[in-house]
Amino acid sequence: MNAAFTAMTLAQEAPPPPVNLSRFVEVIDRLIDVLSRETQLLENRLLKEIGTLQTEKTMASSDYVKLQTALQQNPAPVNQAPEEQRSLLREKMDALQSLISRNMLALASAVEAGERVFKVIKDAVQSKRAETGGYTATGAFSYGVSTPKQDKVSIAVNREI
Repeated sequence: MNAAFTAMTLAQEAPPPPVNLSRFVEVIDRLIDVLSRETQLLENRLLKEIGTLQTEKTMASSDYVKLQTALQQNPAPVNQAPEEQRSLLREKMDALQSLISRNMLALASAVEAGERVFKVIKDAVQSKRAETGGYTATGAFSYGVSTPKQDKVSIAVNREI
C-alpha cells in the first residue's frame, strides 16, 4: 500500500512528459474543424444540427486544454523546436483564435435572436391575457393590467443577424 502511495506521489510531483508539437497541431486542426462546422451551422441558422457536434467539440477542447497546460508547465518542446515548426504552430494558433472570435459572434447572434423571439411571444401572450379580463367586485368589466390589444400578432425574424 505504501509503495502504491509513493508511486502516485512521485507521479504527481514529476513534471509532465514533453508535448509532441505535431500532436498539438493535430489537436488544433481538430478543434478548428469542429468550430468551423459549428460556426457554419450557426450562421446558416441550422441550430438543431449543432447538438451532433457537441461531443466532438468537448473532446477536442479537452485534448487542447490538456496539451496547452502541459506546454505551459514545460515549454521546452516549443523553445527547442525548429523555427518552421514554431511558425506553423503560431499560424495554427492565430487561425484558431480568429475562428473562436467568429464562433463567439455567431453564438451571441443566435442567442440574441432567440431572446427576441421569446420576448415577442411573451409580449403576445401577456397582451392576449389582458384582453380576456373579467368582472370586478363592483360588477364592472376589467381588462386586467392593460387595455385590449389587436387580435393578430406578427413575428418577424431578422435573418441579417
